[in-house]
Amino acid sequence: MDSPGDLDRISAGRGGGRRVVLLPGHGRMASVSLNLSQHDIFRLPVAAAARYEALTELSLCGASFDEVAAPGGGRTLGDFVSSCCPRLRKLDICAPTGMPQLVIRSDTLEDLRLLLAEDLRLLDVTAPSMRVLKLQLCFQSPTPLEDSEDEQVTNNLVRIAAPRLEEIGMSTFTLRERPELDIQDMARASVRRLSDIRLDMHGPYCCDRDGGLWLLENCPGVEHVHVSIGHVRGFAAATSRHLVDLTQEGAAPFASVRSMVVKAGNFSDGHHMVSSVSSLLSRCPHLRSLTIDITGTERSYAWMCFCYDDTWKLHRKFSLRSLEEVTIRGFLGADEDMELLTLLFEGSNSIRSLTLRAITRFPGHITLERMMAEDGEKDTESIVQKLMKIPCTDRGYWHFGKDATWTSHATEK
Repeated sequence: MDSPGDLDRISAGRGGGRRVVLLPGHGRMASVSLNLSQHDIFRLPVAAAARYEALTELSLCGASFDEVAAPGGGRTLGDFVSSCCPRLRKLDICAPTGMPQLVIRSDTLEDLRLLLAEDLRLLDVTAPSMRVLKLQLCFQSPTPLEDSEDEQVTNNLVRIAAPRLEEIGMSTFTLRERPELDIQDMARASVRRLSDIRLDMHGPYCCDRDGGLWLLENCPGVEHVHVSIGHVRGFAAATSRHLVDLTQEGAAPFASVRSMVVKAGNFSDGHHMVSSVSSLLSRCPHLRSLTIDITGTERSYAWMCFCYDDTWKLHRKFSLRSLEEVTIRGFLGADEDMELLTLLFEGSNSIRSLTLRAITRFPGHITLERMMAEDGEKDTESIVQKLMKIPCTDRGYWHFGKDATWTSHATEK
């Protein structure tokens, strides 16, 4: 059931005539989903006896809280969830305003998702049953990293106590300081999946200010990763104090990762795309399944970046002895695409199947089969010819159709 029919909406003169949406003090519904206007103020029931005994799912979009005034008689969202919703399992909050903190104590909460909670400064959750945590574009820092030569000290904090946590998704605003992360018992936690994380890559170098790298390095049991990697041009503050070399000698591998989806975008002129992808793969020696989605590799950017400097050494070799299945989406046959393919075949002799797919999701893009046919009409070397010349592909066969698929001799048998 969606929003309750008896939801009280009352007008108030407070705040220049802004209306107040007041949630009733009790309800029998199992699910509440509200799409609110940020021009209104959303208030939760104040009465100590307020209860939503049957509520298992709560979704709020665009809620404008006045939690700064809450100590004077209001109730915070965290207090409402902790005190009034004894059976709540899923909490989904999108684009709230006026919510500087969210403190939750819940034995039943399993799934917590926050999107665009820019005013949030403190997230403190104790939830022994929680399995999914998603934090996307929250904790808006006041100053971009590139605006200061000094180290930033963030007052934003995420504190999580959830021993059954299985999946974490986190991304922060570009060039903004991530919140301090205090996720208890990470070494013993049951986290198996990282989703929607991102890495700012400059060849083999990764900015350590986003939460993605921190999660990869601090969740030793993670098996499945979905990561977006990109190249933020003109990052003036990206000096050695902000960057780590993913390929540095002695760096601990992401040893438990078995499957990975890499969305590679925003690499102008393919700038360091291959080196960035291969540097990440070099930390995943036990990878079995890999999908690379090449998107947004525009050819028109003119901005310069510090990592165009020839003094930056690029490391591109890796060894993936367990890799069996590979899919590359957005394959156009460009030089960097072929270079990436070559590195994959040279770095793994265990690949059983590799599929190449062109971009077909947007108008104007054509299938790989059509691209190969048109290549054959030109004087330049065709995609098929380039694929046949890749070293180590003689271990199997190419099959050309709507997609191009390579299978090993062992698979053919």
